[in-house]
Amino acid sequence: MVIKHFCTYARLNIDLRSYSILWTINGFLIVLMQPLMAIVVKKWVKTLKAQLLVGVTVFAAAFAVLTGAEVFTGFLIAMLILTVGELFVWPAVPTIANKMAPKGREGFYQGIVNSVATGGRMIGPLFGGIIADLYSMHMVFVTILCLFVFAFIAFALFDRSVEKEG
Repeated sequence: MVIKHFCTYARLNIDLRSYSILWTINGFLIVLMQPLMAIVVKKWVKTLKAQLLVGVTVFAAAFAVLTGAEVFTGFLIAMLILTVGELFVWPAVPTIANKMAPKGREGFYQGIVNSVATGGRMIGPLFGGIIADLYSMHMVFVTILCLFVFAFIAFALFDRSVEKEG
């Protein structure tokens, strides 16, 4: 949604077709890159914590690129980077919730994770739009980058074992 707002507020005239192409590429790459990402994670990013840290760093890089995007190519590059971040983070989050859940409560914890994710997709564009209207899209990106820093710190401090006992 942020990309859509940026296109609208900056009046870059990126049409709906181009915007749709970005999300089509995102979905296609998520499906296509899953096997490759499984190899990358298994070989180089061995822990769930590392997956989160790498993923949030990649997400931040995508938004850093987005801050300077002025043409479709810039948005495309940001989307490609964002997709890689998604491939690191989103498989790790429900896995951690499942591993941390008390036996027999895994479904409840998965429901909490999904509810929070849905809530974020619901209020994120609202708050992003309000910040953009009151301040600027630059402020939206600064806010998002600050949230990534907060997430990185939270993930870095997270040391609770997620291994279930026997």
